[in-house]
Amino acid sequence: MGAGDPGAPSRWWRRIRFIRWSPFALKRALRPAIVMPAVFAFAAHVIGNAQAATFAAFASFALLLFVEFMGNRLSRLYAYLLLIATGAVFVALGSVVASPDWLAVVAMGVVAFAVLFAGVVSSTIAAAGRAALLMFILPVMLPGGPAAIGPRLLGLALAGAVAVPVALFAWPSHDQNLLRTRAAELCRALAAVLAPKQSGRNDGDDQAAMSEAVDELRMAFRASAARPVALSTGSRMLMRLVDELEWLTITVTNACADAPETWSETWPEKGRMLRIRAAETLSSCGAVLEHDGGGPEQVCCVDLDRCVAALRTARDDISTATLDELRSSAAAADLAGGRPAGEFERTLYVAHELGYVVALTAATVTTIGAADSRGWLDRLLGRPPRGLAVGEFGAAERIAAGHFDRHSVWLQNSIRGAAGLALAVLIARVLGQMQGFWVVLGALSVLRSNALSTGATALRAVGGTAVGFLVGGALVVGIGTDLRVLWLLLPAAVYVAAFAPELVSFAAGQAAFTVVVIILFNILAPTGWKIGVLRIEDVALGCAASVLAGLLFWPRGAAAALGAALADAYDAGADYLRGAVDFLTGRRASRPPHDVAEATAARLDDAFRQYLAERGAKHVDLENVTALANGATRLRLAGTAVVKLAKTPTAPADGLAAPAAVLVEKTGAVTTWYRALGALLHGVGGATLPAPVTPASDQSFLDVVLPSVAACRDRRHAERAEMLLWSGQYIGDVSRLRADLVEPAGQIAVTRRRPVWTR
Repeated sequence: MGAGDPGAPSRWWRRIRFIRWSPFALKRALRPAIVMPAVFAFAAHVIGNAQAATFAAFASFALLLFVEFMGNRLSRLYAYLLLIATGAVFVALGSVVASPDWLAVVAMGVVAFAVLFAGVVSSTIAAAGRAALLMFILPVMLPGGPAAIGPRLLGLALAGAVAVPVALFAWPSHDQNLLRTRAAELCRALAAVLAPKQSGRNDGDDQAAMSEAVDELRMAFRASAARPVALSTGSRMLMRLVDELEWLTITVTNACADAPETWSETWPEKGRMLRIRAAETLSSCGAVLEHDGGGPEQVCCVDLDRCVAALRTARDDISTATLDELRSSAAAADLAGGRPAGEFERTLYVAHELGYVVALTAATVTTIGAADSRGWLDRLLGRPPRGLAVGEFGAAERIAAGHFDRHSVWLQNSIRGAAGLALAVLIARVLGQMQGFWVVLGALSVLRSNALSTGATALRAVGGTAVGFLVGGALVVGIGTDLRVLWLLLPAAVYVAAFAPELVSFAAGQAAFTVVVIILFNILAPTGWKIGVLRIEDVALGCAASVLAGLLFWPRGAAAALGAALADAYDAGADYLRGAVDFLTGRRASRPPHDVAEATAARLDDAFRQYLAERGAKHVDLENVTALANGATRLRLAGTAVVKLAKTPTAPADGLAAPAAVLVEKTGAVTTWYRALGALLHGVGGATLPAPVTPASDQSFLDVVLPSVAACRDRRHAERAEMLLWSGQYIGDVSRLRADLVEPAGQIAVTRRRPVWTR
C-alpha cells in the first residue's frame, strides 16, 4: 500500500471499529479521573500518610468503577453507606488477620466465600462484591498490620465522602429502574392488544409493539450474570412478574389467534367484557410500575384495586357461563351428536386462562406497589407489605438455603472464587512477593465458570498487564520520576483505565490500570519501571491460581451446569404438577410444597445467566436454551394454577370419580414425559425421550366430564367439575408444549456428552 492509497483511511477505520464509542461512558469516566487523584493528593500531602493515600485511591476507584447500584437515589445511598460500613469492618479485620500467614489464607477463603455467596440474595450485594473484597484484600496483603487500621479507615472514609455524592449526582446510570420500566411497557402493550380497537388503529401494530416489548423485557432481565433486582420486596417480586408476563404474552397471543381484528364479533358477550376488564387492569399495572423507584402514586394503586375488582366480577361471570353450559343438556346433546370438543373449549377456556393470568399479574404488581410505597423505616426493618407474609430477611434466608445445593452455579462459583483467592494469598506469602495484593487481584479479575474460560481471560490479563508495563515503563524512562509530571499524567491514566474495559476490552483495561499503578506507586515511593515488572509477575501468579481453582472445582463450565439446572427444574416442576393434581382429586391430603420448585427455578435462572455471561462459543442455540428455560417455568406455573383452583379437593361422593381418574391419567402421562426429559438433560446413561404422543384421554376428557356434570346434584358439585375442566386445560397446555422441547433437549444432551475441552 502506497502513501497515496485512497483506501487507506477506510482500512484504518475498519481496524478500530471494535472500539464501542459511547459518549455517556466517556463522560462517566471523568468521575474517577477527577475524584481519585484528588483524594489521593489530599491524603498524601495534607494528611501526609501513605496508608491513607493508598486506601483513599483504591477505595474511590472501587466505589466509582466496581459498583453500580440500581434503584432511586435514596436506595442507592443506603447501598453505598452499607458498602462503606462493610468495607470498614473488612479493613479492620484484614489488618488483624494479616499475620500469621496461615490465618491470612484461611480468612481470605472464608471472607471471599461469604461475600461471593451473599450475592445470590440480591443484585445489590452482588454488585458490591468486588469492591467489598478489595477492602479486605488490601489490608491482608499490604504491610502495616493492626497499627495501620486508623490511617486505612481514614482513607476509606475520605474516599466515601467524595466518591458517593459524585456517584449519586454526576452522570448516574440511565438503567437504574430498567427492568421495572420494561415490565410497565409490556403491560401497556398487552393492554393495547386486548382493548377494543379505535377506528384507524391496526391490530398488527399492537401485536408488533407487544413482541418488541417482550423482547426488551427479556434483554433487560438477562443482561447481567446476577439477577437485576435488589433485596427489597418490590424488587424481588419483579422476578416473579417477569415469569408471569411471559405466560401472559403467550395467553394473549392465543386469545388473539383467530381473526383478532373481529374479536368483538366472535367472542361471547361475557368474554368480551372480561377482555376489556383485562385490558384496563394491565393498563393500570403499567401505571403502578412506572415510577422512579420512590413508589407509585396513591391514585394509581387505588385505580388498580378498582380494576382488579371489576376483573374479578368478569371472571365470576365467565365461571357462571361455563357452569351453565356444562349443565346444559343441549351442550351435552350437541357434543354427543359430533360437535367437536374444541368448539366448546375455545372461547370459555381462553377467557378463563386470560382472566386467571391477568389476575395473577395484577396481584404481583399490587404487592410491588405496596412494597415500594413503604416508608424508609419499614424498608430498613424488613417489614413485609400488607398481604405478604415474608419480608426481606425471611426471603434472604429462603433464597440462600435454596442455593445450598451441589448443582447451584452460584454455590460452585463462590467455592471456586474463595479457593482461587485463598490460593493466591498462599502463593504470594510462600514466594514472598513484595506487593502480594496484586497476586490476589489478578486471581479476582479472571475467575470464570470453568478452567478453560479462566485460562483465556488469564492470557488477556497477563497480556494487558505486559502492554501496560511497556507503556508505563516507557513513560517513566522518558520522564524519570518527576513528581510534577507524574501528577499531571495520573488523571489522564485513570480516565483511560475507567472507560477502556467497557469501550475497548478487558485486556485494554488491564493495560491502562497497570499504567495507573506504575504512576501511583512512583508518586508514593519512586521505583521507576520496576514496579511494572513486579506487577506482571504478580498478576501471572494470581491468574495461575485462578486456573488451578477452575481445574479443581467443577471444571465443566456453564453449559454443563445449565443442563443440570434444567434437569432439576423439570423434575421438580413435574413432581409439583403431579402433586397439585393429586391434591385436587383427593389423592393427596395436603398441598404440594412449592419451595423445592421455586429453589430449582432460582438455580436455573442463575445457570442461564452464567451461560449467557460466559465468553466463548455457544454449542446450543440461544433460542433453544430460552425455550427450555421457559418450558420449565410454564410447567411450574401450571402446577401453581392447579393448586389455586383446588380450594376444596374433590371426593368420591361428588360423583366425579370418572373425570378425576382421567385427569390423573392424563397428568401421569405428561409428567412422566417431563421426568424423562429431566433424565436426558441430566445425562443419565441410556435415557431417551419418548415421542410426545397425545394420549387418547386428551380427546375424551370432555366426554367424561359432561355426563358427570349432568349427574351433579347441586351447583357446588358442578363447580368442582369445573375445577377439573380447567385443570385439564392447564395439563393440555404443557402437553402441547412438549413438541417444542424435543429438539432443544437433544442439543443440550449432545453438548453434555462432548469432552470438557470442547464445551
